Amino acid sequence: MNQNQHEAAITNVVRQLAAISVIRRRLVRELPQGSGNAAIVLAALSHRGETRLSELAEHLDCDLSGVSRQVAHLEQRGAVSRRTNPDDRRSSLIDITPKGHADVAALTKVHTDLIAQATADWTPQELATLTELLDRLRGGLGRRIDGVGAPASDLSSA
Repeated sequence: MNQNQHEAAITNVVRQLAAISVIRRRLVRELPQGSGNAAIVLAALSHRGETRLSELAEHLDCDLSGVSRQVAHLEQRGAVSRRTNPDDRRSSLIDITPKGHADVAALTKVHTDLIAQATADWTPQELATLTELLDRLRGGLGRRIDGVGAPASDLSSA
């Protein structure tokens, strides 16, 4: 592949990722139970367990005030709980509740069903190839963002 072909291929990859990003934003708005972007916060808490709000924001690479709003929304819905941090009474610890775990399970099923429908005519090998290539892309992007040679952070569980 010459330089022009390579640049054209990369441009096509960027276009496809942008198109998928637009679809993802639409899907997030349509999530059940008014989850919206709070679903990402809930999934991260499900994976990480009890954590300080600032650590959660850092993990998600999001603004603290935005994560705080999402946590407040989730707390009102009973999906997360908040308690005073015994090690630093100025901060709070956030944890997922049984309702929050149920919400994560329901949201996971929505996403899994959607991907299953979208790839119903794909072979198992095509799905395995897509998974492998997406993992390589995620790893490469993670190393680029984190610095050459640094392992990519595991955003798949967030």
